[in-house]
Amino acid sequence: MYLPHLRSLRLLKKTIYLICGVVCLLAAAAAHAQSLAGLGAINGTVRDATGAVVPGAAVVVSNPSLGIRRNLETNEAGLFAAPSLPPATGYQVTVNKSGFAPWEAKEIQVLVGQNVTLDITLNVQAQVQEITVTESTPVVDQLKTGVSQVVESRDIMNLPINGRRVDSFVLLTPGVTEDGTFGLVTFRGVPGGNAFLTDGNDTTQGYYNENAGRTRISSNMSQDAVQEFQVQSSGFAAEFGRAVGGVINTVTKSGTNDIHGTGFWFFRNQDFNARDRYATFNPPERRNQAGGSIGGPIQRDRLFYFFNGEITRRYFPLASSVTNPQLFTATGEFIGACGAPATPQQCQNAIDYFKRFFGQVERNADQNAVFGKLDWRPNDRHALALSGNIMNWFSPNGIQTQATLNTGAGVGNNGDSSVRTRFARLSHTWLLAPSLVNEARF
Repeated sequence: MYLPHLRSLRLLKKTIYLICGVVCLLAAAAAHAQSLAGLGAINGTVRDATGAVVPGAAVVVSNPSLGIRRNLETNEAGLFAAPSLPPATGYQVTVNKSGFAPWEAKEIQVLVGQNVTLDITLNVQAQVQEITVTESTPVVDQLKTGVSQVVESRDIMNLPINGRRVDSFVLLTPGVTEDGTFGLVTFRGVPGGNAFLTDGNDTTQGYYNENAGRTRISSNMSQDAVQEFQVQSSGFAAEFGRAVGGVINTVTKSGTNDIHGTGFWFFRNQDFNARDRYATFNPPERRNQAGGSIGGPIQRDRLFYFFNGEITRRYFPLASSVTNPQLFTATGEFIGACGAPATPQQCQNAIDYFKRFFGQVERNADQNAVFGKLDWRPNDRHALALSGNIMNWFSPNGIQTQATLNTGAGVGNNGDSSVRTRFARLSHTWLLAPSLVNEARF
């Protein structure tokens, strides 16, 4: 009697766990036009000329460049929803209903984390109406409750940036600054405690709650691999979680039906830089950054690729001078005061003498970053994406990052510095019903 009863309990537990898992997977998808991390959504209401809602209207949301097509239908309240859309321009919405003229909107832009809301009015069949919505025409995000700002692709490509560190554009958001020590992103004057997401996956450096690699490296990901990102400073949804500062939600580029590519070479030399008016010399500095990207279709409308690579080679030797009698030796041993009496003038003469001694510590910083992505849409109900990023950064004698040091620490308190980051992402978006989407990410 005992063994069958035990087997029944175990079977019941497994059944409960299975049901709970299915409910958890479907619960988020049931939300109306929910915009998941790294994605966007289009929703709207269809009415007739009198203001009455129009149920049963056929709605098609598509993006020819990405091969996306969603066939929807308005419900009893005249509502339709297309959640979990990749951020992009060129979306089209068409509405058809018997007895009414067709309605069409083109060139709709969906930003990361945005719910685009359309108010659609259908006229009787005798009238023909075509509406073109361009990026200069604002669309309403009626579901937005937090404070956020999106840095779009044209800003990333056109605005000047030092060292091609793409997350520096976060500083364009009101209330966001850098702390005075390490250059960490600070929301409302509080450094740390931020969440960094890439295509919806958490890529935060867990110890400091900052971007992977922090501010020592050139950039965790190439500027050419980033399509856009959203900065949320307050009021963000629970889906982002565990951020007491802010959320930086990055979306990477994907391939499209058109082959596109970029290439660049950035060169910097101290001969091109003016000497700081308060400095006695112009520190040596040579930097070369080069890379490129390419994306396109493998199978039109179905399978796409995108690849990006970037290298950085920087030479910035450290000038280590002696201006403090209480200095460290080359082996790190502290030289203490001998206790001999001296007048202030004698001390000053000794300090002036020490200032004549300085040396150059060889220092480099080399970085390689590679990003790749595949998007596969076998049909209109399924979309899979696989992406990965690898970054290696190594700097001999790079613990000390200042241009000059006057305490001997450039020799006695220095060492090699290295940073390596790896992350990969696999996602599956499944259109269970016209307005019901399930997304699984790993």
